[in-house]
Amino acid sequence: MRYIGNKTRLLPFILGTLRRLGISPGTAHDAFAGTAAVGRALKAAGWRVASSDLMSYSYVFQQAYVVAQDIPSLRELGRREPEVGRAIRGWVNDPAMSARANALRAVGSYLARVRPPEEGFITRHFSPAGDRMYFTEENAARIDAARCALRDWEQKGWIDRSIYFILLAGLLEGADRVANTAGVYAAYIKSWQANAKRPLAIIPELPVKGARGSTAHRTDAASLAGKLGAVDLLYIDPPYNARQYSGYYHVPELLARGWFDGSVILRGKTGLVPTDGQQSAWCSRRRVGPALAELLGASGAKHVLISYNSEGLLPDRELRAVLSDAAVDGKVRRFSKGYRRYRADSEHAARRYKGSVVRELLYYARLR
Repeated sequence: MRYIGNKTRLLPFILGTLRRLGISPGTAHDAFAGTAAVGRALKAAGWRVASSDLMSYSYVFQQAYVVAQDIPSLRELGRREPEVGRAIRGWVNDPAMSARANALRAVGSYLARVRPPEEGFITRHFSPAGDRMYFTEENAARIDAARCALRDWEQKGWIDRSIYFILLAGLLEGADRVANTAGVYAAYIKSWQANAKRPLAIIPELPVKGARGSTAHRTDAASLAGKLGAVDLLYIDPPYNARQYSGYYHVPELLARGWFDGSVILRGKTGLVPTDGQQSAWCSRRRVGPALAELLGASGAKHVLISYNSEGLLPDRELRAVLSDAAVDGKVRRFSKGYRRYRADSEHAARRYKGSVVRELLYYARLR
Protein backbone atom coordinates (compact mmCIF):
# COMPACT_ATOMS: atom_id res chain seq x y z
CA MET A 1 0.00 0.00 0.00
CA ARG A 2 1.23 3.51 -0.84
CA TYR A 3 1.78 4.97 2.60
CA ILE A 4 3.55 7.92 4.19
CA GLY A 5 6.47 6.59 6.19
CA ASN A 6 6.29 3.06 4.77
CA LYS A 7 9.45 1.23 5.86
CA THR A 8 9.53 -1.59 3.31
CA ARG A 9 12.61 -0.22 1.51
CA LEU A 10 14.32 0.49 4.84
CA LEU A 11 13.86 -2.96 6.38
CA PRO A 12 17.49 -4.03 5.72
CA PHE A 13 18.66 -0.84 7.46
CA ILE A 14 16.43 -1.42 10.50
CA LEU A 15 17.16 -5.13 10.90
CA GLY A 16 20.83 -4.57 10.18
CA THR A 17 21.00 -1.94 12.91
CA LEU A 18 19.51 -4.37 15.44
CA ARG A 19 22.17 -6.92 14.51
CA ARG A 20 24.87 -4.25 14.71
CA LEU A 21 23.70 -3.41 18.22
CA GLY A 22 23.83 -7.09 19.17
CA ILE A 23 20.11 -7.29 20.00
CA SER A 24 18.87 -10.84 19.51
CA PRO A 25 15.24 -11.67 18.69
CA GLY A 26 12.89 -11.78 21.66
CA THR A 27 9.69 -9.85 22.39
CA ALA A 28 8.98 -6.56 20.66
CA HIS A 29 6.36 -3.82 20.77
CA ASP A 30 5.87 -2.25 17.33
CA ALA A 31 4.17 0.86 18.66
CA PHE A 32 3.08 2.51 15.38
CA ALA A 33 2.40 -0.43 13.11
CA GLY A 34 1.00 1.37 10.02
CA THR A 35 1.02 -1.18 7.19
CA ALA A 36 2.78 -3.68 9.50
CA ALA A 37 5.90 -3.90 7.30
CA VAL A 38 8.31 -3.76 10.25
CA GLY A 39 6.22 -6.03 12.46
CA ARG A 40 6.08 -8.65 9.72
CA ALA A 41 9.85 -8.44 9.18
CA LEU A 42 10.53 -8.72 12.93
CA LYS A 43 8.25 -11.76 13.14
CA ALA A 44 10.01 -13.43 10.21
CA ALA A 45 13.34 -12.75 11.95
CA GLY A 46 12.19 -14.62 15.06
CA TRP A 47 10.62 -11.89 17.19
CA ARG A 48 7.28 -12.26 18.99
CA VAL A 49 5.57 -8.99 18.16
CA ALA A 50 2.83 -6.99 19.85
CA SER A 51 1.81 -4.38 17.27
CA SER A 52 -0.40 -1.36 17.82
CA ASP A 53 -1.87 1.58 15.94
CA LEU A 54 -4.87 3.90 16.22
CA MET A 55 -6.14 3.10 12.73
CA SER A 56 -8.48 0.22 11.87
CA TYR A 57 -6.86 -0.48 8.51
CA SER A 58 -3.57 -0.95 10.36
CA TYR A 59 -5.30 -3.46 12.65
CA VAL A 60 -6.35 -5.41 9.54
CA PHE A 61 -2.75 -5.47 8.27
CA GLN A 62 -1.46 -6.45 11.71
CA GLN A 63 -3.85 -9.41 11.83
CA ALA A 64 -3.00 -10.50 8.28
CA TYR A 65 0.75 -9.94 8.30
CA VAL A 66 1.87 -10.23 11.94
CA VAL A 67 -0.64 -12.50 13.70
CA ALA A 68 -1.59 -15.00 10.96
CA GLN A 69 0.75 -17.98 10.71
CA ASP A 70 -0.98 -20.38 8.34
CA ILE A 71 -3.69 -20.40 5.69
CA PRO A 72 -6.80 -21.97 7.22
CA SER A 73 -8.83 -24.30 5.07
CA LEU A 74 -11.29 -22.74 2.60
CA ARG A 75 -13.20 -26.01 2.20
CA GLU A 76 -16.26 -24.83 4.15
CA LEU A 77 -16.52 -21.64 2.08
CA GLY A 78 -16.21 -23.62 -1.14
CA ARG A 79 -18.94 -26.00 0.03
CA ARG A 80 -21.32 -23.27 1.17
CA GLU A 81 -20.71 -20.91 -1.77
CA PRO A 82 -20.84 -23.02 -4.97
CA GLU A 83 -19.41 -20.27 -7.19
CA VAL A 84 -16.38 -20.00 -4.93
CA GLY A 85 -15.98 -23.77 -5.03
CA ARG A 86 -16.00 -23.70 -8.83
CA ALA A 87 -13.48 -20.83 -8.82
CA ILE A 88 -11.13 -22.84 -6.61
CA ARG A 89 -11.47 -25.99 -8.71
CA GLY A 90 -10.97 -24.03 -11.94
CA TRP A 91 -7.91 -22.12 -10.72
CA VAL A 92 -4.71 -22.85 -12.62
CA ASN A 93 -2.54 -23.95 -9.72
CA ASP A 94 0.98 -22.68 -9.25
CA PRO A 95 3.06 -25.81 -8.53
CA ALA A 96 5.38 -23.73 -6.32
CA MET A 97 2.52 -23.04 -3.90
CA SER A 98 0.53 -25.29 -1.59
CA ALA A 99 -3.06 -26.30 -2.29
CA ARG A 100 -4.30 -23.85 0.35
CA ALA A 101 -2.21 -21.02 -1.08
CA ASN A 102 -3.65 -21.65 -4.53
CA ALA A 103 -7.16 -21.77 -3.08
CA LEU A 104 -6.55 -18.43 -1.33
CA ARG A 105 -5.43 -16.79 -4.57
CA ALA A 106 -8.47 -18.26 -6.35
CA VAL A 107 -10.82 -16.75 -3.75
CA GLY A 108 -9.07 -13.38 -4.09
CA SER A 109 -9.57 -13.51 -7.85
CA TYR A 110 -13.23 -14.43 -7.35
CA LEU A 111 -13.76 -11.49 -4.96
CA ALA A 112 -12.31 -9.04 -7.46
CA ARG A 113 -14.88 -9.90 -10.12
CA VAL A 114 -18.04 -10.64 -8.11
CA ARG A 115 -20.90 -8.32 -9.05
CA PRO A 116 -22.89 -6.37 -6.44
CA PRO A 117 -26.65 -6.87 -6.19
CA GLU A 118 -27.15 -3.07 -6.02
CA GLU A 119 -25.23 0.18 -5.90
CA GLY A 120 -23.06 0.12 -2.78
CA PHE A 121 -21.58 2.62 -0.33
CA ILE A 122 -18.23 3.17 -2.07
CA THR A 123 -19.98 3.61 -5.42
CA ARG A 124 -22.45 6.13 -3.97
CA HIS A 125 -19.82 8.21 -2.19
CA PHE A 126 -16.37 7.71 -3.75
CA SER A 127 -16.99 7.33 -7.49
CA PRO A 128 -18.43 9.74 -10.09
CA ALA A 129 -21.87 8.50 -9.06
CA GLY A 130 -21.28 10.45 -5.84
CA ASP A 131 -19.41 13.34 -7.51
CA ARG A 132 -16.03 12.11 -6.28
CA MET A 133 -13.30 10.50 -8.37
CA TYR A 134 -11.49 8.19 -5.97
CA PHE A 135 -12.49 5.13 -8.02
CA THR A 136 -14.12 4.49 -11.38
CA GLU A 137 -17.70 3.33 -11.02
CA GLU A 138 -16.67 -0.13 -12.24
CA ASN A 139 -13.95 -0.53 -9.61
CA ALA A 140 -16.07 1.05 -6.88
CA ALA A 141 -18.84 -1.49 -7.59
CA ARG A 142 -16.37 -4.37 -7.38
CA ILE A 143 -14.92 -3.02 -4.12
CA ASP A 144 -18.44 -2.79 -2.70
CA ALA A 145 -19.26 -6.33 -3.77
CA ALA A 146 -16.03 -7.79 -2.38
CA ARG A 147 -16.44 -5.99 0.96
CA CYS A 148 -20.05 -7.12 1.31
CA ALA A 149 -19.16 -10.71 0.43
CA LEU A 150 -16.42 -10.78 3.08
CA ARG A 151 -18.77 -9.44 5.72
CA ASP A 152 -21.42 -11.96 4.73
CA TRP A 153 -19.03 -14.93 4.79
CA GLU A 154 -17.59 -13.95 8.16
CA GLN A 155 -21.01 -13.37 9.76
CA LYS A 156 -22.27 -16.73 8.51
CA GLY A 157 -19.18 -18.49 9.86
CA TRP A 158 -18.05 -19.69 6.44
CA ILE A 159 -14.56 -18.23 6.97
CA ASP A 160 -12.68 -17.76 10.23
CA ARG A 161 -11.23 -14.45 11.39
CA SER A 162 -7.77 -15.26 10.10
CA ILE A 163 -8.95 -15.73 6.50
CA TYR A 164 -11.27 -12.73 6.88
CA PHE A 165 -8.36 -10.43 7.71
CA ILE A 166 -6.05 -11.93 5.07
CA LEU A 167 -8.67 -11.36 2.36
CA LEU A 168 -9.63 -7.92 3.70
CA ALA A 169 -5.97 -6.88 3.67
CA GLY A 170 -5.83 -8.05 0.05
CA LEU A 171 -8.87 -5.90 -0.73
CA LEU A 172 -7.31 -2.83 0.94
CA GLU A 173 -4.11 -3.33 -1.05
CA GLY A 174 -6.03 -3.92 -4.29
CA ALA A 175 -8.26 -0.88 -3.82
CA ASP A 176 -5.21 1.30 -3.17
CA ARG A 177 -3.61 0.16 -6.43
CA VAL A 178 -6.60 1.48 -8.42
CA ALA A 179 -7.28 4.57 -6.30
CA ASN A 180 -7.21 7.80 -8.31
CA THR A 181 -4.93 9.55 -5.82
CA ALA A 182 -1.31 10.63 -5.51
CA GLY A 183 -0.83 8.13 -2.68
CA VAL A 184 -2.96 9.65 0.07
CA TYR A 185 -6.73 10.15 0.22
CA ALA A 186 -6.76 13.80 1.32
CA ALA A 187 -7.70 14.58 -2.29
CA TYR A 188 -8.45 12.75 -5.52
CA ILE A 189 -7.04 13.55 -8.97
CA LYS A 190 -9.44 15.49 -11.20
CA SER A 191 -8.64 13.33 -14.26
CA TRP A 192 -8.28 9.56 -14.42
CA GLN A 193 -4.75 8.21 -13.91
CA ALA A 194 -3.64 5.09 -15.76
CA ASN A 195 -3.67 2.96 -12.59
CA ALA A 196 -7.26 3.98 -11.78
CA LYS A 197 -8.47 2.66 -15.15
CA ARG A 198 -7.10 -0.82 -14.50
CA PRO A 199 -9.57 -3.41 -13.17
CA LEU A 200 -9.49 -4.20 -9.46
CA ALA A 201 -7.26 -7.15 -8.60
CA ILE A 202 -7.22 -8.81 -5.17
CA ILE A 203 -4.04 -10.79 -4.56
CA PRO A 204 -3.95 -11.79 -0.88
CA GLU A 205 -0.47 -12.17 0.56
CA LEU A 206 0.46 -15.47 2.12
CA PRO A 207 1.01 -15.46 5.91
CA VAL A 208 4.60 -15.22 7.07
CA LYS A 209 5.91 -18.01 9.27
CA GLY A 210 7.64 -16.84 12.42
CA ALA A 211 7.55 -16.76 16.18
CA ARG A 212 4.10 -17.67 17.45
CA GLY A 213 2.15 -15.57 19.90
CA SER A 214 2.23 -12.22 18.08
CA THR A 215 -0.75 -9.94 18.74
CA ALA A 216 -2.56 -7.02 17.10
CA HIS A 217 -4.06 -4.00 18.85
CA ARG A 218 -6.06 -0.96 17.77
CA THR A 219 -5.11 1.30 20.64
CA ASP A 220 -2.83 4.06 21.87
CA ALA A 221 0.84 3.03 22.02
CA ALA A 222 1.48 4.23 25.59
CA SER A 223 -1.68 2.56 26.87
CA LEU A 224 -0.64 -0.81 25.41
CA ALA A 225 2.98 -0.40 26.54
CA GLY A 226 1.84 -0.17 30.16
CA LYS A 227 -0.13 -3.41 29.81
CA LEU A 228 2.56 -5.41 28.01
CA GLY A 229 5.03 -5.24 30.88
CA ALA A 230 8.63 -6.30 30.21
CA VAL A 231 9.64 -6.65 26.54
CA ASP A 232 13.03 -6.75 24.88
CA LEU A 233 12.48 -4.06 22.26
CA LEU A 234 10.26 -1.03 21.82
CA TYR A 235 10.25 0.02 18.16
CA ILE A 236 8.79 3.49 17.54
CA ASP A 237 7.98 4.73 14.05
CA PRO A 238 5.69 7.71 14.76
CA PRO A 239 4.27 10.35 12.41
CA TYR A 240 6.97 12.84 11.46
CA ASN A 241 4.82 15.86 10.61
CA ALA A 242 1.45 17.52 11.25
CA ARG A 243 -0.52 15.39 8.79
CA GLN A 244 -3.09 13.31 10.66
CA TYR A 245 -3.42 9.81 9.21
CA SER A 246 -7.15 9.77 10.02
CA GLY A 247 -7.66 12.43 7.34
CA TYR A 248 -5.12 11.13 4.86
CA TYR A 249 -6.38 7.52 4.80
CA HIS A 250 -10.10 7.82 5.55
CA VAL A 251 -11.16 5.63 2.60
CA PRO A 252 -9.07 2.60 3.69
CA GLU A 253 -10.40 3.25 7.21
CA LEU A 254 -13.97 3.04 5.92
CA LEU A 255 -13.21 -0.20 4.09
CA ALA A 256 -11.55 -1.69 7.15
CA ARG A 257 -14.46 -0.88 9.45
CA GLY A 258 -17.22 -1.72 6.99
CA TRP A 259 -19.20 1.38 7.98
CA PHE A 260 -21.82 0.88 5.28
CA ASP A 261 -25.08 0.70 7.23
CA GLY A 262 -25.87 4.43 7.15
CA SER A 263 -24.53 5.07 10.65
CA VAL A 264 -21.56 7.13 9.45
CA ILE A 265 -21.89 10.72 8.22
CA LEU A 266 -19.29 11.81 5.68
CA ARG A 267 -17.94 15.36 5.74
CA GLY A 268 -16.64 17.73 3.10
CA LYS A 269 -15.56 17.40 -0.50
CA THR A 270 -13.47 14.30 0.16
CA GLY A 271 -15.96 12.41 2.36
CA LEU A 272 -14.05 12.49 5.65
CA VAL A 273 -15.21 10.21 8.47
CA PRO A 274 -15.38 10.73 12.27
CA THR A 275 -11.89 10.37 13.74
CA ASP A 276 -13.07 8.33 16.74
CA GLY A 277 -10.13 9.28 18.96
CA GLN A 278 -7.57 8.81 16.16
CA GLN A 279 -6.02 12.29 16.32
CA SER A 280 -2.38 11.75 17.27
CA ALA A 281 -0.38 13.93 19.66
CA TRP A 282 2.69 12.96 17.63
CA CYS A 283 1.43 15.23 14.83
CA SER A 284 1.65 18.32 17.07
CA ARG A 285 4.93 20.21 17.49
CA ARG A 286 3.88 21.19 21.02
CA ARG A 287 2.79 17.71 22.12
CA VAL A 288 5.23 15.34 20.39
CA GLY A 289 8.02 15.65 22.98
CA PRO A 290 5.76 14.90 25.97
CA ALA A 291 4.15 12.05 23.98
CA LEU A 292 7.55 10.43 23.48
CA ALA A 293 8.43 10.83 27.16
CA GLU A 294 5.07 9.29 28.14
CA LEU A 295 5.59 6.25 25.90
CA LEU A 296 9.13 5.66 27.13
CA GLY A 297 7.94 5.96 30.73
CA ALA A 298 5.08 3.51 30.19
CA SER A 299 7.18 0.89 28.40
CA GLY A 300 8.92 -1.99 30.16
CA ALA A 301 11.38 -2.43 27.25
CA LYS A 302 15.09 -3.09 27.64
CA HIS A 303 15.93 -1.41 24.34
CA VAL A 304 14.27 1.32 22.29
CA LEU A 305 14.81 1.98 18.59
CA ILE A 306 13.15 5.06 17.10
CA SER A 307 12.72 5.63 13.37
CA TYR A 308 12.60 9.31 12.63
CA ASN A 309 13.14 11.69 9.76
CA SER A 310 15.55 14.56 9.21
CA GLU A 311 12.53 16.83 8.61
CA GLY A 312 10.47 15.62 11.59
CA LEU A 313 8.57 17.86 14.01
CA LEU A 314 10.88 16.98 16.91
CA PRO A 315 14.36 18.44 16.41
CA ASP A 316 17.37 16.18 16.89
CA ARG A 317 18.49 17.95 20.07
CA GLU A 318 15.11 17.61 21.78
CA LEU A 319 14.65 13.98 20.73
CA ARG A 320 18.09 13.13 22.08
CA ALA A 321 17.32 14.92 25.35
CA VAL A 322 14.11 12.94 25.94
CA LEU A 323 15.87 9.68 25.10
CA SER A 324 18.86 10.50 27.29
CA ASP A 325 16.59 11.18 30.26
CA ALA A 326 14.99 7.75 29.82
CA ALA A 327 18.23 5.82 29.12
CA VAL A 328 19.79 3.79 31.90
CA ASP A 329 23.21 5.32 31.18
CA GLY A 330 22.15 8.59 29.55
CA LYS A 331 23.67 7.50 26.22
CA VAL A 332 21.96 7.82 22.83
CA ARG A 333 23.28 6.45 19.53
CA ARG A 334 22.11 7.60 16.11
CA PHE A 335 22.32 5.80 12.77
CA SER A 336 21.49 7.47 9.45
CA LYS A 337 20.63 6.44 5.89
CA GLY A 338 19.59 8.54 2.91
CA TYR A 339 16.62 7.50 0.78
CA ARG A 340 14.41 8.93 -1.95
CA ARG A 341 11.65 11.19 -0.67
CA TYR A 342 8.03 10.00 -0.70
CA ARG A 343 6.03 12.50 -2.75
CA ALA A 344 2.29 12.46 -2.15
CA ASP A 345 1.81 15.16 -4.81
CA SER A 346 3.73 17.04 -7.48
CA GLU A 347 5.61 20.24 -6.89
CA HIS A 348 3.69 23.45 -7.58
CA ALA A 349 3.72 27.07 -6.43
CA ALA A 350 2.18 26.22 -3.05
CA ARG A 351 4.10 22.98 -2.56
CA ARG A 352 7.90 22.96 -2.75
CA TYR A 353 9.87 19.97 -1.51
CA LYS A 354 13.22 20.67 0.15
CA GLY A 355 14.99 18.04 -1.93
CA SER A 356 14.71 14.59 -3.48
CA VAL A 357 16.61 12.81 -0.71
CA VAL A 358 15.84 12.77 3.02
CA ARG A 359 17.62 10.94 5.79
CA GLU A 360 16.10 8.14 7.82
CA LEU A 361 17.37 8.40 11.38
CA LEU A 362 17.46 5.53 13.87
CA TYR A 363 17.95 6.49 17.52
CA TYR A 364 18.90 3.83 20.04
CA ALA A 365 19.01 3.81 23.84
CA ARG A 366 19.09 1.15 26.53
CA LEU A 367 16.21 1.83 28.89
CA ARG A 368 16.87 -0.70 31.66
